[in-house]
Amino acid sequence: MAIAPYHHGGVVRGYAATPAEVDCVLEIYDTYDIARGTPAEALKGIVLSQPLRDAIYSGYDFTQTGRKLADVRANLMSGIELCPVCGISPPRELDHHLPRSIYHPLAVYVRNLVPLCHDCNQSKSKSAAAMAEEQFFHPYLEVIPDVDFLRANVAIENGGLVVDFDIDPDAGVDETTRARLTHVFDRLKLNERYAREINIFLTSQATAVRMAFASGGAEVVRTYLRVQADVERRRFHRNHWQPTLLQALAASAAFCEGGFAQILAI
Repeated sequence: MAIAPYHHGGVVRGYAATPAEVDCVLEIYDTYDIARGTPAEALKGIVLSQPLRDAIYSGYDFTQTGRKLADVRANLMSGIELCPVCGISPPRELDHHLPRSIYHPLAVYVRNLVPLCHDCNQSKSKSAAAMAEEQFFHPYLEVIPDVDFLRANVAIENGGLVVDFDIDPDAGVDETTRARLTHVFDRLKLNERYAREINIFLTSQATAVRMAFASGGAEVVRTYLRVQADVERRRFHRNHWQPTLLQALAASAAFCEGGFAQILAI
């Protein structure tokens, strides 16, 4: 157990929890799961003694590499190539879905630990939003609607590609879900962060787009972009920024009819 007593520098640290206290902690975990990780007073562990709460809080430090709970971190990070929120960078940090600073009993609960990249983890609030519209989605306990809600608006201006991502107001989701999606999108500055990735990504498509145009003009370019969008969608998910961008470019007459040549220099 993360809080089991141990000796360090001749001093006994940790906490010897009684079976009844362990049961109380497990009840908090059950409450967390039932509530799908939404903030609640019961999750703060007021029924637990302060020494026990402090011990659980400190137990998270043992998840660092080389310490006794390092396997917890390793298992959570295993097999995850990109941050599950932004889809840009590899996850390097564990985020507490409900913040450790407030919800001490959840400090080492694996369902409260989410692998994120540094940028997402730093941008995400360390407080728990009381309003449903400002709560982050729980990656383990919530299912995001399986519809296309990320939108890319593209234009060619002054020889350059201008892309603006946002949450589609006409997507088939309820108002609260749309508000939550928008809050996450804005809080993590995803539009600005996606923009920094576009040139690198499109450079990898330059030769294929030019060859498609040479073989059959705009319609073949459009077909290629749609097929590649399907490939990226299967590789990631339907609301990843790459397939969303490719689908938007396929719908752009200006891009497919030759405007790409100003942007995709080779």
